[in-house]
Parts: sequence; structure tokens; C-alpha cells
Amino acid sequence: MFGSVVLDVAIGMVFIYLLLSLIASVVQEMLAAFMQLRPANLERGLRSLFSGDSLSAEMDLVNSIYDHGLVRGLYSDPLRDSNKIQSRFRKTMDGVRLLARRVIGISADKPLTITANPLLLPSYIPSRTFALALIDILNAKKETGEAAMSSIAKALAEHNNKAAQALLALATDAKGDVAAFEHNLEQWYNDAMDRVSGWYKRYTQRALIFLGLLLAIVFNVNSVRVARTLWLDRDARQAMVNAAESYTKEHTAPTNSKQTGATTVPADHEASANQSPVLSAEDQAAADKLVAKQAADEAKTLKDKMEQNVKAFDDVTSSALLPLGWKHPWHFYEDYYHASPKDAAFSAVTLAAGWLMTALAISFGAPFWFDTLNRFMVVRSTVKPQEKSKTDAGKG
Repeated sequence: MFGSVVLDVAIGMVFIYLLLSLIASVVQEMLAAFMQLRPANLERGLRSLFSGDSLSAEMDLVNSIYDHGLVRGLYSDPLRDSNKIQSRFRKTMDGVRLLARRVIGISADKPLTITANPLLLPSYIPSRTFALALIDILNAKKETGEAAMSSIAKALAEHNNKAAQALLALATDAKGDVAAFEHNLEQWYNDAMDRVSGWYKRYTQRALIFLGLLLAIVFNVNSVRVARTLWLDRDARQAMVNAAESYTKEHTAPTNSKQTGATTVPADHEASANQSPVLSAEDQAAADKLVAKQAADEAKTLKDKMEQNVKAFDDVTSSALLPLGWKHPWHFYEDYYHASPKDAAFSAVTLAAGWLMTALAISFGAPFWFDTLNRFMVVRSTVKPQEKSKTDAGKG
């Protein structure tokens, strides 16, 4: 009996953490979309790939990559393509987004000069596109075959910096074969993108801790108090278990697809990579409409997710009558006002500890808590029948 109570309390706590993690994930996705963090993370990754160096004062490799026709087709920069004038409101909002990037430390150290609006850069560059663009940039004389590799190797040998050193090592390993050099560049780039994704996941982890603490305070989710209520209140405990069981049957596991720094590029963008970067007015208008529609659809999807997750959290906690929220905030002040200094200090420490526990739990992410909840439900399904059979045997 004691073991089943502990298990039910654990299920209730895990279910609360799952719902809060879902809300935090949607908020994090909204912030990432608003600030365009994945493109910024990719730009940082390219700077790191070349060790922050340019081959020469005239050639900034990152600028050259983004300005190459193969890559330029992956994104639209209306301010340069069509000489559009930005409204004052749009300029202000873009400034806020760029400032937010710098505050959270995810913007590149060196700004690009080839784009008027860095918020419009692509969130992913295919490895083959990167390799072909870089080979074309390095092959200034536009040689072919072995002559191309000889020209590239000579050009790299003239420079003494980390970027040239890395590229020359890859060119030497290719032994005069352009295809082998292309393969080496692709592998080098893919390895770098793995690190870029790792950076973004660490950022997401930090963001979820901050958002978790914010949600814990906004919803007043004190883990210590909630666990105590579930332990003492059998009806609340059973309501949470029933709600968790229904949820696991009706929902599939959430994913962390939005928490990577490099996302897959749409097929239409892949095709456009081989097109000219100069678009007609009609094509530019169509591209702008498509980007706006995609942004609107993504915003609506995130809004719907947020509403669903908040409603699910509110329904579950209300039905279980858990001590959450600020329904009677004046009681909080009255309790502290009338309590002795020692009791007030203990309550304050307990409240802070409960909020911090909630924040740390949310930082584990929704997929972790969904898997944990499923495991607990499986264990419960085996424990309960055994307890029932023992009770029936005792009665006999």
C-alpha cells in the first residue's frame, strides 16, 4: 500500500512537470522564431568553422559563402533585392530582436556586410551547397580538374592563418582530386554542424531553466507543497493518476525537433539554391508572400499549441484541486504578516525551494517527462493487480 501511494504521488508530480514542460517548450519556440535564433546560431557556427579568420582583408569567407549564388538562393533579402524601404516600426522591432540575440549571447561576433537584414538569413545550408560554393570561391581563376586543385592549393599556401591552414590540410588530403576535396569539405562542415546543434541544445537547456522558473512563479507551482497535497489527499492523488492515464493514451511522445541549431531546409529552398540570386519584381513579391505565409502559419500553430497546453494544465489541476495559482493572493501576505519571523523565513525558503525544483524539472524537457510517465504507468499497472490479489487472498 505504501509503495503504491509513493508511485501515485510520483505519477502526479511527473504529469505536472510534463504539462509545464510542454508550455515552456512552446514559449521557447516562440522566442526562437521571433529572434530567428537558428540562423544566428548557424552564422556563429560558420565563424567558428573558419576560426574567425578571413583569408585576406579582401576576402571574408563567411560573407563570401552567404553572398554566393548557391547560398543566396536559400534566403530572401528584400531590402537589397528590391530596394524596399523599411517602416519605422519594422526597424524598431528588428532592432529589438537583434539586441535580444546579443543579450542571450547567440549572435555572431562579427556582423555580415552582404545582407541588410541578418534576421532573414537561412537556418540551414546543405553540406553539398556549402562545399560547392566554397570551392568556387577559392578557385578564383575558375580552373577545372587538377588545375583547379593546384590553383586552390597555391592560393591557400599564400595565407598564414587558421582558416587557410584548415582548408589547405583538406586540399592536400584530396591529392589533386576535386571530388575528394568536395567530400572533405562536406565532412568538415557536417562535423561542425553537429557542434552547432550542441550549442543550440545547451542554449535551449538554459532557456528552459529560466522559463521554468518564470512558469513556476506565474502558476505558483511549489513542488514541495504539491507533493505534500498529493501525499495527504487521496482524491487529488487519484484524480491526477486518472488524468495522466488518459493523457498517455490520447497523446504521442513530444519531440525535440525544434531544439537543434540546424534544421532541415525545405525542398523549394533546395531547388532555389541553383537559381540566380537576382529575382524579378514579381518573383520577389511571390517569395515575400510565401515567407510571410509560412511565418503566419508557424505563429498560428504555436499559438494553438500554447492554448491547448495551458487549457490541459488548468483542467487537470482544477479537477484535482491542487494548491496552484494565485486565486487568493491576499492569503499569502496575511500568512506572512501574522506568522512569527522564524515561521515566515521557513515558509519563504520552502516556497523558493519548491519553485526552484519546478524550474529544474521543467528544464529536462517534455520528451523526458513523457517517457518517465509512461514507465511509471507501466509499473503501476503491474503493482496494482498484485496488491488487489493479495487483499483478496487475505480476506479468504
